[in-house]
Amino acid sequence: MLIKACLNGGTTRQQHPSVPCTPAELAADARDAVSAGAGAIHVHPRDASGDETLEADAVLAAVRAIRAVVPAVPVGVTTGIWTVTGDTARRLELVSGWTGDDRPDFASVNLSEPGTEELAALLRELGIPVEAGVWTAGDADLLAASSFGRRVIRVLIEPRDSSPDAAVATAAEADETLDRHGIQAPRVHHGYGIATWHVIGAALRLGRDIRIGLEDTVVLPDGSTATGNGELVAAAVRLATEAGHEF
Repeated sequence: MLIKACLNGGTTRQQHPSVPCTPAELAADARDAVSAGAGAIHVHPRDASGDETLEADAVLAAVRAIRAVVPAVPVGVTTGIWTVTGDTARRLELVSGWTGDDRPDFASVNLSEPGTEELAALLRELGIPVEAGVWTAGDADLLAASSFGRRVIRVLIEPRDSSPDAAVATAAEADETLDRHGIQAPRVHHGYGIATWHVIGAALRLGRDIRIGLEDTVVLPDGSTATGNGELVAAAVRLATEAGHEF
């Protein structure tokens, strides 16, 4: 099974002092996560101020640094609309600069955001596979109705609910909706905050792939604060192994 490590997201140093921001920090955490059992890496590149960015220089530098330490592991990045304050045209302009040997191995596209058709088409032109972000069953319907829904490399089922029970229910509903539409791409489940480990536990019972890292939570299953991404991935590996999964 796949465990994907999400190294930083929008998590701040106030939320966790060791969240990686610079390319060198992302590379070091990627190495730790892969050593612990991660099979893919997802990052939100940051600018000099520490803010999330889609600027080509920052994206390519982050991917290059990570590849230098884990060359056999695919590295993906966000395309979150919040990074461009909702400006879809600006997002396309920035993503168009993701070219050359350091372009990402995949990019996440959230179906809840505007401009997904144009974004997916541009990524396809650049040779960057799309990983679909599905937050709800409604997003799963949007994916099925899109022109790229049958060509994504994987679907992230990522409920935003803060309640653990609600998050697990939302993930299950999205999963069932994808089944109904016949979308066969591999599925990776994850949650946020206190719901994270509950969503992961339910996913493991379903035999789904999972995601974990400081983007999603800063705590371990027992509620204690993790030292970093490596410890979070190691905890996920233990849970998956106990559930009978192999890597």
